Amino acid sequence: MKRIPLLLAAGAILSGLPVLAAPEAGGAAQAAELTVAVTGVNSGKGRVYVALHRAANGVKFPDMKGAVAGAWRKANKGGFSVTFAGLASGRYAVNGFHDANRNGDLDTNLLGIPTEGYGFGNGATGHFGPASFDASSVALKEAATIRLPIGYGGSAGSTSRESNR
Repeated sequence: MKRIPLLLAAGAILSGLPVLAAPEAGGAAQAAELTVAVTGVNSGKGRVYVALHRAANGVKFPDMKGAVAGAWRKANKGGFSVTFAGLASGRYAVNGFHDANRNGDLDTNLLGIPTEGYGFGNGATGHFGPASFDASSVALKEAATIRLPIGYGGSAGSTSRESNR
């Protein structure tokens, strides 16, 4: 079984970036929070990674170079939510995956197709690759919620979008 080292989610940033904390320092107000509503988890085995991204010049989403925070939670059949607090206003995209075997990777088959569940914000999907930053993101001013449906075997994501509150 081929493995992709955390390209689609937050595992690599757990040690290097803040989790559930302010990802940016500087003059911008740090008052916003983003709740990620993870849905569709098919079992309580393993854990689910969630990555929070900002657009960055020269970085293609969901490359971890654009990740500003991340979190993992014990898998809970159905889903759960994660809140990132103290964020600057702006656009944020999310993605994640269900690491059912807890090896830290999104496992794939010989064709590179994921064999573990994964998803993108707003249920966005890509064509022969990941969803776009714009389709997977939400504008954040004070508080917002974004849906992150986890899909399995070709059914990852959906085409519906959810707006911020």
